[in-house]
Amino acid sequence: MMRAALGVLVTSSLLVFGCGVDEHQEVKSADQWLAEQDQEGAKQLAEQKRRKGNSDEPEQTEDEKMREWDDKQADLELRRATRSAETCPESVTEKAPKGMASVTLVFANDGRVKDSKIDDVYAEKPVGTCVLRAMSNVIVPAYKGAEHTVEWEVDLTGAKQKKSGPKGGQKGE
Repeated sequence: MMRAALGVLVTSSLLVFGCGVDEHQEVKSADQWLAEQDQEGAKQLAEQKRRKGNSDEPEQTEDEKMREWDDKQADLELRRATRSAETCPESVTEKAPKGMASVTLVFANDGRVKDSKIDDVYAEKPVGTCVLRAMSNVIVPAYKGAEHTVEWEVDLTGAKQKKSGPKGGQKGE
């Protein structure tokens, strides 16, 4: 019994004294913690400057990153919208004249369509409203400069070989 008691005493002493930390850690105040964080931040900034070549020039802002009008991306987005617009004659109940509809879109600098118009033949008809809805949802990358106007033709003939594209066909058909 004495041995068991001695074993428990030794084991508990080892647990109490063996798991302790040799160095004394004191609790930091908010000011001490903040000062330590400031030091670490200053070290990180110094390291970044050293890696960057110590240039103090600011990076480009979002406005400076904006480019000029992107014809290629606009053409891609307009062709996507055109595929949707070409289905309008089948999706409206009212009969519509078959043919090419000329759509004029005015883009604002943020890349969204500011104004849209369609030929008088389709204006104020359900098929014309459908085409304008499809084409007005086009969003192109934001750009610098004045508003940009695009004239686009939409094939509403129902033919298998569509002829939609920029008015006059100047861009890659």
